[in-house]
Amino acid sequence: MTQSHPVNLSSINVTVLAGDRRVEESWAQRLQAGSKGWFDLRLSLASDQKIPGTYGQVVFVDSLIPDLQKVLSGLERKGRAVFLLVSENALDGNLSGLASIVSAGQADDVLVYPFRALELFGRLRHYQQLLMWDEVQKLNASFSDLLGQLKDDIDLAGRLQKAKAPVRFPDVKGFKAASRYLAGLRSGGDYFDLAESASGNQLSVVLSDSSSYGLSSAVLSVLMRVAMKLSAEEVRSCEETVRRIREEILATLHERDRLSLFYGVISRKDYVLRYLNLGSAAAFYAPPGKDFSVLPVQGEPITRKMLSGPAYGTGRELALEPEGRLALISDGFVEAAQGTEKALQILNEHRKREAADAINELVFRVKSKFASVDDMPAQDCTAVILDIDARVLRQV
Repeated sequence: MTQSHPVNLSSINVTVLAGDRRVEESWAQRLQAGSKGWFDLRLSLASDQKIPGTYGQVVFVDSLIPDLQKVLSGLERKGRAVFLLVSENALDGNLSGLASIVSAGQADDVLVYPFRALELFGRLRHYQQLLMWDEVQKLNASFSDLLGQLKDDIDLAGRLQKAKAPVRFPDVKGFKAASRYLAGLRSGGDYFDLAESASGNQLSVVLSDSSSYGLSSAVLSVLMRVAMKLSAEEVRSCEETVRRIREEILATLHERDRLSLFYGVISRKDYVLRYLNLGSAAAFYAPPGKDFSVLPVQGEPITRKMLSGPAYGTGRELALEPEGRLALISDGFVEAAQGTEKALQILNEHRKREAADAINELVFRVKSKFASVDDMPAQDCTAVILDIDARVLRQV
């Protein structure tokens, strides 16, 4: 079904890079055809102009370009998304090489031709939204001053302001993060972030699931306001942070809005995770060499009915051990896995393998139910796995 007024994505500078102009033109035609007229995709060819370090640019790179890794290493990554293009009939012989490139952070993802219009649109739209949020933050002239006054504070707002590549996280000392996000059709959306405090002594983890688009946008704004208001001592308390988020968000909630929220703080002193889990997100932890177990939920999602209700009580604590593994999964993936127990089974089946293998299995469970190549899941799906480095030292 073609829209009479295509969605405008022209604010994103989109470039096709290949070995020669003929191949670039071929990929450009395929991308235009893949959009099916649902959205406005304006492409330029790298052979027509040099690729500058343009903020907000998306570069589609032909995976068969000579010296692919050298070409990718020469691309500026800050504020830029890079997607590899590969034909379906050329995927099998090149799969492991492409996977290693994405795992190494040289590219953000792989797009397989023939393209699914909704998947292509979802990735570009998600990237555009991150850029829009970044511009909003730049308009707030006082934001940087307020952020600079905070000492030992969580750098959550800082990551929201910078809005770097959409599917990668920077290296976090002591942890290895693997994640996957699938955009869904249902109103609302997931949001996940990792953020270190300025001192490096604290690491915050947040996963939210909003029931409407308006609430999803409001959550980002609330997270920034809360980060600016909390003192250095308060920010170390997950209960205080969630209480502030709850107070800020309640004023914007509609009758049917529901906000599921996992918020945790990891101390680098003792590697203890102090957290609150409210709503539908599933959290799991596996000690070194052992299977996963489900971490308990502390309460229902935040709703408008809680305007006069009691605040949530004390959060939980979990001692993270070297070679342990922490997993957070939004209800989109839980639903696809047919429940928390089935998701737990998948995680345990892949406990001795790379974290990405477990995430790929969850993605397969979602996509195996698609009736056509252009399908999307009913709701957003987010999966994050944190492996604790074997070399971390806990101070007991």
